[in-house]
Amino acid sequence: MAKQMLLIFAHPDDESFALGGTIAKYAEQGVNITLVAATKGEAGKVAGICKPEDLGSIREKELRNAAGVLGIAKVIFLGYRDKDVPSAPPLEIVEKLVRIIRDVRPQVIITFGADGSSGHRDHRAIHHYTKAAVQFAKEQIELDWGNPYILPRLCYVRPGWRLSADKLLEADYTISISAWAERKWQAILEHQTQAGSRQRFERLEKKVKQDYLSQEYFQCDQALSAFPGRGKDLFEGLERVED
Repeated sequence: MAKQMLLIFAHPDDESFALGGTIAKYAEQGVNITLVAATKGEAGKVAGICKPEDLGSIREKELRNAAGVLGIAKVIFLGYRDKDVPSAPPLEIVEKLVRIIRDVRPQVIITFGADGSSGHRDHRAIHHYTKAAVQFAKEQIELDWGNPYILPRLCYVRPGWRLSADKLLEADYTISISAWAERKWQAILEHQTQAGSRQRFERLEKKVKQDYLSQEYFQCDQALSAFPGRGKDLFEGLERVED
């Protein structure tokens, strides 16, 4: 049976900027990857690219194109409005995530850490909703949300180019992505509406940019992972884990 990875993020482009190399690497190794996006990023800056009312549909297309570049098998939109994720009905969004977790039954889930990487309120909200869904997914609750599932490993992205040396010590997994750096950058370029983010990256110091395109960092939730770990492979130690 193919390995399963579930990515849960807030907006189109989160996946490419945060862990595009890791996605491409595992997809090439045969891992089946499902991406959940809470919104279509429709409240972002238009910058003269399109009409404001068209931004959501354009960013959806950009995400699907980037997913194709990275090898993501399936994209699921939760249907919430950009910047409104924290005010979404908690039980509703958690139910949606529990159903997806129980359907996909991934060995690894990746989402934002508590700081949301950039501090974006939608990012932070997705972190908390995902944690709640992982907890609910394993419970024998009296609801028709699918068969209970105990998640082997929950990880959070740790964007190295935003971290100081001491913060890097929090990374439990360091994934080498040099061989997939070009694929990551191609996926980022698919998000044409996010030119501002690319420009901020391009202004970084050369060494920081090199690190960004050579390694990606992840923190493992030791409490919510049935099989927590550390190392250079997110699936290490999960070979014999059964559904």
